[in-house]
Amino acid sequence: MDTPTYLWQIFPNPRRFPKTFVPWWRLAVALTLVPGVVILTPALAKRLSCRPGLPVTEVWEQAGECVGLSDGPYAFGRPELADVMTKIAQQNEAAREGSCAPGTEPVTVGVLLTLTSVGAGGRALDQLEGITAAQASANANKAECVYPIRLRVAQMGATEQAATETAGLLAGDVVAVVGMGLSLQESADAAEVLAGKRIPMVSDVITAEGFDANGSRQDNPDYRRCDPAHTYKNGVGRGYFHRVSYRNAVQIEQLAKYLEPARRTLKFVVTPITMDDPYTCTALPLVHARFDTRSRPVQEVKFDPADVTTVKQSAQRICASAGEVSVFYGARASHLPQFLQRLAEQSERGQCLFTGITVVSTSDAARLRGKEVDPHLEGQRLAILRTPTFTSGTVKLVYTPLADPDVLPDRGGMATLRQSFATLRFDPAHLNSGWAIAGFDAMTTVAGAINTLPERQSVTSSQINAAIGGFVQGGATVGGASGNITFDNFGNRDDSVPAVVRLCPAQGGGEPRTVPVLPVETPC
Repeated sequence: MDTPTYLWQIFPNPRRFPKTFVPWWRLAVALTLVPGVVILTPALAKRLSCRPGLPVTEVWEQAGECVGLSDGPYAFGRPELADVMTKIAQQNEAAREGSCAPGTEPVTVGVLLTLTSVGAGGRALDQLEGITAAQASANANKAECVYPIRLRVAQMGATEQAATETAGLLAGDVVAVVGMGLSLQESADAAEVLAGKRIPMVSDVITAEGFDANGSRQDNPDYRRCDPAHTYKNGVGRGYFHRVSYRNAVQIEQLAKYLEPARRTLKFVVTPITMDDPYTCTALPLVHARFDTRSRPVQEVKFDPADVTTVKQSAQRICASAGEVSVFYGARASHLPQFLQRLAEQSERGQCLFTGITVVSTSDAARLRGKEVDPHLEGQRLAILRTPTFTSGTVKLVYTPLADPDVLPDRGGMATLRQSFATLRFDPAHLNSGWAIAGFDAMTTVAGAINTLPERQSVTSSQINAAIGGFVQGGATVGGASGNITFDNFGNRDDSVPAVVRLCPAQGGGEPRTVPVLPVETPC
């Protein structure tokens, strides 16, 4: 019997050597393959770290996140997404069986999101639930459904490499894409990959200037403070990119219509020190262009969100102003509770001269209406909502939501969304941030385009893009939850303008609500 040295017959038996050289081929092959295995191990580990079982090419680890593609129920290691991803898997299976059009091949729509981004927070769940609700609604509508719709969810992560790689994989088997991430360069990079494959896109929450066909030229944007290496200033999507969200310029104009008639002079604009975020760096010049006067230019108050002392210093500067003070908050809303809390603390200590302060902001401020996944951020959110300066109205928050269930009429698309949420047993409170509504509208737009196509034919992305381009004023529209949706020549929504709302204190320990402040201010 051979010794263990000869296990697997890699090494030849010396008792046979040198009678023949034939057994030595096994050792030669093993020595050739071992270095390759060592080299491949890190790549295999990245593929294995985010999914149990055998390595897969569509899910991997990138910069500490699980990224890639999933048809459900895989939820990228996020427990809060498990329910919605399971329901996507179930709806995909029903679509494969021809749910609304028996005998018809389903079409697959991609969902490209930043599911783990701090910038999205808990709203990522809201967004995905809204998209899933639109899939359910479209596939349940037997009168209008031409092709059943399947969803393929892509988690793009926070790096350019992950964004472009997931977009490239997604482009291989989808006819359109919704979501498209946040107002970040990574989203622009992903859009270029998809446009290169002629895949139409409908974004739901991207509002920064530049994210349209012509770089938002009609708004006279100023990109000088933005990262010079960023490309969105030249436009994105090459005619394949549309968005149901209201761009920054439209939102800021609505805020001006609220402030100016009441003679509220904007005195400060609060910004982060860094200007590498398109959402912030494209809004700031628009604020100055709209509110600066020769006698009183708007003063910039900068803070470092990572350094609590700088936030306090910014609050102190604003506290030194007497009377009624209006402030534009131009940073990400993940830091908004922290800023408001510092104002509240100093006001309650009698260290502020103002009699009241109105903080105005664009759509990201609606984040205060959504529950945070991060316990620390959720604690900050709840703390400011319960502070006496907020509940008494000494500090007011006014903003332009992407969509708001408290001001939208509960009929048409909004009623359909609520019914779909109820059927899927999603929490109706997830509508409050507006991201579920925006996700529903983006997916409904794509479904509406698909349902204009001839039956039982090969569906092409170009046909869908042409159909989306036909949703224009004076032509066809899509009945979304936020209204009848149409686009201008550059892919921007032009059927309506955002509301301006005030965030009101919660009643009886619940969540806060909103009231409209245009055309007439409604008291809380």
